[in-house]
This record gives sequence, structure tokens and C-alpha cells, in this order.
Amino acid sequence: MGIFSNNHVIVEMLTTAAAIFLLLGTCSAADVPASFIFGDSLVDAGNNNYIFSLSKANYIPNGIDFGHPTGRYTNGRTIADIIGQELGFETFAPPYLAPTTAGPVILQGVNYASGGGGILNQTGKIFVGRINLDAQIDNFANTRHDIISMMGDPAASKLFNDSIFSITIGSNDFINNYLTPILSIPEQKLVLPETFVSSMISKYRNQLTVGTGTPCCSK
Repeated sequence: MGIFSNNHVIVEMLTTAAAIFLLLGTCSAADVPASFIFGDSLVDAGNNNYIFSLSKANYIPNGIDFGHPTGRYTNGRTIADIIGQELGFETFAPPYLAPTTAGPVILQGVNYASGGGGILNQTGKIFVGRINLDAQIDNFANTRHDIISMMGDPAASKLFNDSIFSITIGSNDFINNYLTPILSIPEQKLVLPETFVSSMISKYRNQLTVGTGTPCCSK
């Protein structure tokens, strides 16, 4: 069984689904004040509409359930939208780059996801523009700064502690990086799959344990 086996992917998907159902069974909007979403096209709510990118979803049939394209790479809601609704949120977490994502709106959460984005910064370069996880974490730092400015440290700390943070990312690091047809052949010859996966996991671990804990930075 290879390192990129379908079995591994299926187990990962089932584990994620189990965690989601457990979350929905124990939490509600009364318990979770905000939702902060990081990831790729699976949960992008429209951030790529505001950057120059070859990865776009603002066209039919995307968004047909809404009556018009929204920047989501799906006919309607993303899994992050569905979870938010099941928790009791009346609105979807807005895309960070939307001009209207400011002020009290951000107190119920923000979506930083970007189609084509990945854990590694070089991932998705074939799309030119995309917001990878490092940049998404930087954008969250801006939001964090703004929320602290509005609420003060104690109230903001409670909001973040009680909020849900979801990350849906990693597939582009394979299909639009290491496994990109033709373009990735030189890298595949130089870097073993095990080495690539190890470096990606190391990067992701650092982003999770260090990146979100960095001090706020101003816009």
C-alpha cells in the first residue's frame, strides 16, 4: 500500500466526519460565538474573487443553489457553511477580503480560505494568485488585532477560546504541487514521496503550534 493510498484518504475523511458529528452533537451557537475558517477551494467563500488568480469560481453552475455565483467552488454551501448553520449561526462566515468584512461583522467569525492554497507556500503557483496557509494565518492576526481593539483583551480572549477554528487544506500540496503533471517531474526525481510528506507535516505542525500564537500585527 503506497504512501498516497486511497485507503489512507478514506480513513482521514471518515475521521474528519466523525469529529464533525461529535462537534455538532455537543455544541451550539450559544456555546460557539464565532467560526474562523482556513483552507482551500473546499471551503473558500469568495476570497479568490478579490485577487488575480486563475483559480476562480464566480461563474455558473457554481452557486446555483444561491441563485448566483458566490465565489464558492460548489453549487451551494461548503461544509464549513453547513457546520456553521448546524451550530445555529444565522449567517455564513464572510470572506476576509470582502470590503464588507469589517467592524462588528468579524465578531461572529471570518473565512480566510482560498482556492488553490496549500500548506506549502509554493503550492498552487500554477494558478498565479492564491492565499496559502501562512498568509491566511497572517490575515487572522489582523482580524485578531481588530477584535482586541473592539472588545479589549479579556473579552477577546474568551471569544477566541470559545470559538471554532476549522482547517481544510492539504490536497493542493499534492495535486497542484508534488503531483502536478509534467511540471513536477524534476522535483519528484529529487525528492522522495516520504521526504515530501515529512516536510509538509513539519510545516503544518509549525503553522498550527506557532503561527496562530504569534502576536497581533496591525494592518
